[in-house]
Amino acid sequence: MIKMCDINKCYRLSGEDIHALNQVSIDIEDGEYVAIIGPSGSGKSTLMNIIGCLDVPDSGSYQLAGTDTRKFSGRQLANLRNTHIGFIFQGFNLLGRLNALENVELPLIYQGLSRKRRRLQAMEALASVGLADRVKHRPQQLSGGQQQRVAIARALATKPQLILADEPTGNLDSVTGEEIMDLFDRLNREGNTIVLITHDQDIAARANRRLSIVDGKITEETGKGSA
Repeated sequence: MIKMCDINKCYRLSGEDIHALNQVSIDIEDGEYVAIIGPSGSGKSTLMNIIGCLDVPDSGSYQLAGTDTRKFSGRQLANLRNTHIGFIFQGFNLLGRLNALENVELPLIYQGLSRKRRRLQAMEALASVGLADRVKHRPQQLSGGQQQRVAIARALATKPQLILADEPTGNLDSVTGEEIMDLFDRLNREGNTIVLITHDQDIAARANRRLSIVDGKITEETGKGSA
């Protein structure tokens, strides 16, 4: 699913080169559940952006689902994102003027699906996260946990090969956060490939593999149940 080899990313800040990623190599197979964990400034957000085809490395290679992204244009990367990746963000990123169903339909519009087809896929996705009875509710009429479920449904609606989640419980209380993580566990059991970006050790422990990143380098790899 994901194959990164010797990825480097450097930013120029106040006349100084900041190495956000340094020789990062990662392999993630279909169906895996992987957490990438690191403190603020570790490079995990930069790594997430490259995995999500939101940014490109300065050097190294990145293959997503067998596709080499090195020579892709911005438009090609956008198409790859829309067809292969379902994004889930800490801030939900829902449009307040749209109801739950309409929010979930948005990426399907960009895929060019017919109204009937996208409505069906959006309804199926909302039902899969337990919100079949909330399709007409707007974000402000939903709890934080329900809004995040809508965001997860939006990610699932495109039937992506990869679910990429950035601090998905960051804006939720602990009980609701547990419910959302239970949902991720179920999605992985159903065969979804999940990459979770977090700074929280307890959240990362839910994954089957954990990659630690510090100062732009992958420093540790552990599996569920490891010390």
